Parts: sequence; structure tokens; C-alpha cells
Amino acid sequence: MQKFESSTHDSLNSLCESEELSGVLHPYAFIQGLIFAVAAAPEIPMPETWLPWAIKTSNQLTSTEQADNLTDILMKLLQLQLKSMSEEKIHLPIGITFNQDGHKQSSVALWCQGMLFGHSQLESVWQHAWHKMQLSDKAQMQQLQKDLSHCLYMFTTFADIPLAIKQAEERGNDQLFNILPKIFLSFPQTLKTYVGLSGRLVDYLPNQFETFEQK
Repeated sequence: MQKFESSTHDSLNSLCESEELSGVLHPYAFIQGLIFAVAAAPEIPMPETWLPWAIKTSNQLTSTEQADNLTDILMKLLQLQLKSMSEEKIHLPIGITFNQDGHKQSSVALWCQGMLFGHSQLESVWQHAWHKMQLSDKAQMQQLQKDLSHCLYMFTTFADIPLAIKQAEERGNDQLFNILPKIFLSFPQTLKTYVGLSGRLVDYLPNQFETFEQK
């Protein structure tokens, strides 16, 4: 039986795998990636903005009770993620792993898809923060943007490994598949870099994390 960090993680997994909601909610790993992106954003969006992103299509929750339960779970998971980030405990959730078997999608692929989806939804937030930083420290901003591009490249690679391998082969690199396990070893550092980038931008947009940290 798979173990999770908390009963709240277990509750979300149960909802995602339930017969009633498995076709409504994104997969567990996808939502975990989404929550990571929301928590790491330079400006954390309001719940009514990001909570619907966990649902595949709109207006499919059949009751207020379902909606309230899902909202409670997602908000608790956001608070847990923010707490982990504030304590610099930045890592993939338990059970989110890389599997080199080309015939089976790794759970980290779903996590990366959710993370990239969240980042894309929050693109305007990042752009606003970059603009604020540019006014004060343009040289430093350019280096941080390079670091962000590296992070997003890593997430994109693991979000769709077959596509990444195909594109690498087209560029003359036929070794990507073989070195993916080695590349994955740097995944934890990439997560820390991504969160650190946001932290630097938060300096120009004060009082963001405090807004949603659990009292």
C-alpha cells in the first residue's frame, strides 16, 4: 500500500482514484505539481482562481459537499507545501518517481505536466514580478531568467520523455534516454532553484507568502 506524507495527501489520492471523480479531477501527481507551481509563484493567486485548475472540465462536481471537500483538501495541501518551502524542505512528494521504462508513463511526468500547467496559468504573475525586478536590478534579472529557463527545460523534458527523446535525436543526440537517470539526480536541485527564483522575486513583491501561510 502506498504511503503518503499526510492523511490529506491520502485523501486527495483517494478522491482522484474514486469511481465518482476519477474522470473529473486531474490525476493525483498532476495536482501535486499544480500545487507546487501555485505555492512557488511570486504572487500566490486567490483560491477561486487556482482551485478550478484541479478539475479537468468545468461544472462537473455534482454537489456542494464535493466542492467543499475538494476545496478543503487542496487548501490544506497548499498550506503544507508552503510550510515545506519555508523550511527549505523542497522535494517531490512521496510516490512521485521516475521510471525509465518507455512503455509506462512515470508519475514524475504527470507531476511535471501539472507543474508546467500551473506555471503557464501564472505566466502573467511571473512577468509582473520580472518587470518589477527589471526596474531595480536588470543584470541580476537576466541571470535569474536563464536559471528559470533551465528549470522549465528540465520539467518539460520529464513531462513528455518520448517527445524529448525524439527532439534530442533530431538534434543529433541519441543518448538522452540512457542518461535520463543521471539527469534526474539533479531534479531536487532544480526544484530548489525554481523556488529560490520565486523567493528572489518576492523581495520586490512583499507580503506574498504570509498571506496564505497557516496561522
